[in-house]
Amino acid sequence: MHARLLYIHFLRREDYTWTVGGEGDVPVKVKSDKQLARVATNLGIGIVGLVVVRLIAEFLPMFHDAGWIVEDKMTVQAGTVIAVDALLLFVLVRFATEIRAYLLLRFPAVSSFGNMAASVVGLVITVIAYADFKPVTQAWPDVSNIYLWTFFAIAVAFLIGIVVLLFRDRDSIAAMILRQPMPSRPPKQQEEAEETAAAVAGR
Repeated sequence: MHARLLYIHFLRREDYTWTVGGEGDVPVKVKSDKQLARVATNLGIGIVGLVVVRLIAEFLPMFHDAGWIVEDKMTVQAGTVIAVDALLLFVLVRFATEIRAYLLLRFPAVSSFGNMAASVVGLVITVIAYADFKPVTQAWPDVSNIYLWTFFAIAVAFLIGIVVLLFRDRDSIAAMILRQPMPSRPPKQQEEAEETAAAVAGR
């Protein structure tokens, strides 16, 4: 009996959550760590591959000699680089969704972690896109204001989302950092968090 109590105490101290079914009882921590390794590997492969393609596109002479898309404003080579950068942004978007899923699985008690991380990555994507696609405004000056304020609105939306999530779950975050009991949440919010974590765990 004492051995069983010690074993249960060890599991609680190590903060392991168990999922039942399928291939038996599997620690969610182990599953989430494997998921994180896969996400990081996919991100590295995608970024390295597209950076190599981008460098090739910049140095191939036929792209340089292909001429202009818009006379004296945007070359075919610049357009190709923009297209490759767009693919890179898609890789980052996929990374944002995967890191959100990982954090929801790893820290189910603080559901905002995943959404905040995805919002931060989304903000980084917005900054990269704004800088990389700016030659479009040189080719078509009429869209400059639309371009600027569109990206401005997207960035503000991500920032507001991060602040709202941070203040909504600040008590839970503080409790987790201090290793204290988690504060109770409204039943609806608790149910939504459990359903989301269960859906991610079943992937």
